[in-house]
Amino acid sequence: MKKRNRFAAAALAALLLAGSAPSALALDAIPPMYQQFGYDSAEEYMEQESYYGVFDYDTLSDHYRQHLDAVRSNPTLAVEYWGYDDLEGLSIGWDGDLEECYRDTARALTNDDEYELRCQLSVQLNGAYVHFADAHPEKVNGRVMVPFRAIAEALGAEVDYNAGAITAKKNGQTLAFSLGGKQLTITDDSTGKVIKTTAVDSTPYKKKGRTYVPVRFFAEGFGLTVQWENSVQTAVLYDRAALVSDIDSKFTVLNKWIKAQPSTENARTLRTVATIGAVYTAFDTIDGDKDYKVDVKAEILANGQAVEATVTVDLRVLASYFLDDPQADDVLTAAQAALLRSALSNVKLELLCNADSGDLYLKCPAVAKILAIDETDNADLKALSNGAWLHINWADSTFGALFSENLKILKNNTFTSVGESIVASAESAVVEYELGWEYLYDDVAHKVNNLNDLLGDKKFTASGSRYTAKLDKQNDDYGKTITGSYMLNTADGSFSGTLESRSDSWNTTKTVLTFSGSVQNCKLNVTCHTKNTGILSLDITLTTTESSVEPKNAPPAGDKIVEWT
Repeated sequence: MKKRNRFAAAALAALLLAGSAPSALALDAIPPMYQQFGYDSAEEYMEQESYYGVFDYDTLSDHYRQHLDAVRSNPTLAVEYWGYDDLEGLSIGWDGDLEECYRDTARALTNDDEYELRCQLSVQLNGAYVHFADAHPEKVNGRVMVPFRAIAEALGAEVDYNAGAITAKKNGQTLAFSLGGKQLTITDDSTGKVIKTTAVDSTPYKKKGRTYVPVRFFAEGFGLTVQWENSVQTAVLYDRAALVSDIDSKFTVLNKWIKAQPSTENARTLRTVATIGAVYTAFDTIDGDKDYKVDVKAEILANGQAVEATVTVDLRVLASYFLDDPQADDVLTAAQAALLRSALSNVKLELLCNADSGDLYLKCPAVAKILAIDETDNADLKALSNGAWLHINWADSTFGALFSENLKILKNNTFTSVGESIVASAESAVVEYELGWEYLYDDVAHKVNNLNDLLGDKKFTASGSRYTAKLDKQNDDYGKTITGSYMLNTADGSFSGTLESRSDSWNTTKTVLTFSGSVQNCKLNVTCHTKNTGILSLDITLTTTESSVEPKNAPPAGDKIVEWT
């Protein structure tokens, strides 16, 4: 393992960090850095190679160029950085290609520069880090104070200083305050009326010719959302309304289609019935192919606060599939096999959920009987086998929070737009999964790009209210190709289409999905064909209507309950 020693390059790195040139003055390497690492553009390089997101390409390439010049002039920097004893050992480590080694060293040192800067107190604005040329953010009494001109100009505001009175104009509004004052005033430029006056809990001050202001109050004064990411000491600022609007501009067709869906806002309860007919054909070139059929019916009642679901299925054919295997006799006794057949012949799952309290109750004697085959002395399994409810509380879990929120959205039809949904989803993910606010824009961009490939405006061709999209072959993250076409009708909210996914490997799989109808009444057919193995076909019908019956959110009084431990 090569040991890394950064001390040899510390002085150069410090100089680069202290005097980061503005992007307009930055110089790229020759040939450009992105070409040196096999990319066709600066944008492609940043997408694939920018680890920390602190520098833009111009700043990144300028640091790289300076590091590369230094390493070429003094190869000892590379020797010591990678922990080799001498230049000969370094050359062996890179198969004799020292120039490639120098490029790798310069890139590694540049990444170190980014990391060091990221670990300092910093500000991220709309997904990009704000560069402070000669004055940097600092903490005073627990508040992040930033050079006002730098942050205001990064926001696109026009800054003016006049005898201690400081103003910033943007979008027809003027934000004003004074040094030593504790009040922020926002005025409408067209009317001269004060829109808002806010008390500031940290007094603006002057230091080394720079005016410092508390970043939260002034960013919020400009209408920005402000978050603090303690793990990397970064104030994350973003224009939420502009972000949502920008996303929605890419999905106007999808938003029209969503608005065409019938509202369920006044419905007390929604009843959804799903029927599934499944057939699995197992290929057998000797004894003949065998079909295994399963029918499933599910009924769900939901009202935004509670869910009651009942699922019934006859799985005797599943028992036959496993018990027909000659090796089954070596695993199960005749009595156990008979119990398995009996349990799977009448499977009924009941679910009750209280979204507000996070209480979930499950009852499925068939599954409990199967689990109890090898645990005949387990009292809980015995009770569950006889119809007891299993109780789980998920109030403090990530899944529980997301389930509750999505349940209310589905019931109340509070889905406002694609942009709002994506941004809200990314914000929830930061909170629930502790992803870090500095990754919010990356997560949003990833979600937008994925959805844009399927449902972005550029995918559709209009014919009246019908919008048709064709999906060409494209490799996804797992090496599959997807083709097909689909239609959205923005007048009545209907949809239809066919998609085919194919994965070519030693067990090539082709999956075809056909769908039609509306959100409240649709039919789907899924066929999954695995080469030389079998075909699984699913026919699914979903119907949703209003119901006068309220869902139960807890078992009837007197029913036995087993706690999940």
